[in-house]
Amino acid sequence: MILKCINCRCNIVVSDETVSLEGKLIKCLNCKEEWIYHSKTFFLESRLLELEQDLNKKELQINDQNTEYSKKIDQLQQELENKKKELEKQKKLEEKVSTFEGRITDTEQLNAEQALLETKIFELEKNVKKTSDEILDKNKNIEKKANYLEMKANLIQNPNKEKKQLVVNDSTNEVVNFSTYETQKKTKDQNKKKYFFWGDKDKD
Repeated sequence: MILKCINCRCNIVVSDETVSLEGKLIKCLNCKEEWIYHSKTFFLESRLLELEQDLNKKELQINDQNTEYSKKIDQLQQELENKKKELEKQKKLEEKVSTFEGRITDTEQLNAEQALLETKIFELEKNVKKTSDEILDKNKNIEKKANYLEMKANLIQNPNKEKKQLVVNDSTNEVVNFSTYETQKKTKDQNKKKYFFWGDKDKD
């Protein structure tokens, strides 16, 4: 059997091949290096044992990692369920927001309509006041003219009474009532017939 030195790679001849060298101390005569001899089978078995140990260790790591992964998956699934529930709540909230937004739009439209109504009311009130003022002014003018005509008719019906001079306001062209109009009404003879310019007559 020929061996090689692990140091100088010199050949070492073993004459007795029947002797087992497994586990024995070998010494190189060339470089004086010493080592324990192991056969290839021993090395293969040792390597296989190391690989088995490594594999067992790796399997344990994988199992532990898988356990952690399973826990992580369960946790993520629970989180996903919670997120889905939250998403459903968000959808309902979005529907409420959309409904509220529609109500806001309707309210804004009502406010706009209310503003138009208020404007219309303001214009109508202004027109009513203006018309009322016009009516009041016309009533005053009509009353003045009626008083004047009534007085004139009384003078026509009673020509013997003293005529009073009419006073005219040139700036406004309005006829002013006779100063003695009220006195004449009170001193009329109640036993005589009274005629008005519009043709009606009343008996005392």
